[in-house]
Amino acid sequence: MFGFFYRIITIILYPILRILPYWRARNGKELRARIHERYGQSSTVRPDGKLVWIHAASNGEALSVLPLIHSFKELPSAPTILITTMTVTAAKLLEARMPEEGCIHQFIPLDFAPWIENFHEYWKPDAAFWIESELWPNHLRALKKKNIPAALINARLSDKSVRRWSIVRGFFQSLLSCFSVILAQTQRDFENLQSLSIDTVQTVGNLKDVALPLPFDSIAFDDVRLCTHGRTLILYASTHQGEEIIAMDIHKRLQKEVPNLLSIIVPRHPKRGAKIVQSFQDSDLNIALRSMKMSPRINTDIYIADTLGELGLFYRLCNIVFVGNSMHVKPGGGHNLLEPALLDCAIISGDDLHNFSILADEMPDAKACTIVKDTDALYNAILNHIKNPDHVTQNSNNALAYASDKQLKGLDSIITPLQPLLNDAKLI
Repeated sequence: MFGFFYRIITIILYPILRILPYWRARNGKELRARIHERYGQSSTVRPDGKLVWIHAASNGEALSVLPLIHSFKELPSAPTILITTMTVTAAKLLEARMPEEGCIHQFIPLDFAPWIENFHEYWKPDAAFWIESELWPNHLRALKKKNIPAALINARLSDKSVRRWSIVRGFFQSLLSCFSVILAQTQRDFENLQSLSIDTVQTVGNLKDVALPLPFDSIAFDDVRLCTHGRTLILYASTHQGEEIIAMDIHKRLQKEVPNLLSIIVPRHPKRGAKIVQSFQDSDLNIALRSMKMSPRINTDIYIADTLGELGLFYRLCNIVFVGNSMHVKPGGGHNLLEPALLDCAIISGDDLHNFSILADEMPDAKACTIVKDTDALYNAILNHIKNPDHVTQNSNNALAYASDKQLKGLDSIITPLQPLLNDAKLI
């Protein structure tokens, strides 16, 4: 019944859905030249043969599917990989990193049944793999109606979501019934899904654990390395509002102890760069903004790298790294600690890591990460790292060993439960 009302509501909202992409384009959230993809239309030719559809909503999910893409491309059927995303930033990240041959990116159609029908009639996917927790009712209904073999990978369901979905338990079960395989990220996600009577779920690990190292531009890297040569570097990676002020305060305190210090901030959302500079106006610090084509100079105190897709560069440049979204800011929950671990960084994080609970438990035990509870503890941890280079080396070695072990074991554990589905789709 709830699904029926949802479909009626989307029909009523058709005029709004029709103009929504144009409104989003004015705010930089759509590419105007590709708005037709939101209506299920494509100007890209569908290749002959088998086609696997992977949907990864935003940045983290998009990057996590790269090992999955490489694995699927090696199947005997050699399928074309169609990857859809919701956000423009995810599209840009993927298009820079996915294989040039045999992979196509499209924006996912809005959740309006006729546009979804356009999409399926054109692409005719042989199998579908949705990543994490973006559940669009009309899309999932179409998967089931067309009997497309489908899996939900890296499924997440918080305690709060359990309470919300329990009100419409039958509708939730109907939504997920299109997936013959559901792979939960963690044991907690597994238990939460089972509590709502989802019996196709199993837990095998996190797809983000097997992500490839972040890429970088070697020419840009050499340029920044030359500009920062001889300086003590601290990286604040994937920061959210509130964490940049923490970084500024710590920089001021560290200046008294550490000569020639340069703090580098890579905000999670690059468009916030100008606002971050504005928030530093009364600090008496010299600030440089990368999006303005500025390089760090000898007198630069804080360098804000507000550009897209360059985090891999700065992880390679800096061996002491704080990973953001972890100091009890919004949205909170942390970011992927394995990304800096794979690039030989000594990692520090706040203790708000509910999105990466397994890493939060395992990495400190493996001496692969330092967890801090507040700003003073973060300051002390950074200062301790600066004054003890051997400690940095040991921590970064531990982090790399931990991440490498995760990669080695992780992909097979995810691919194995997908084998029956791949058989059903005649992909193997």
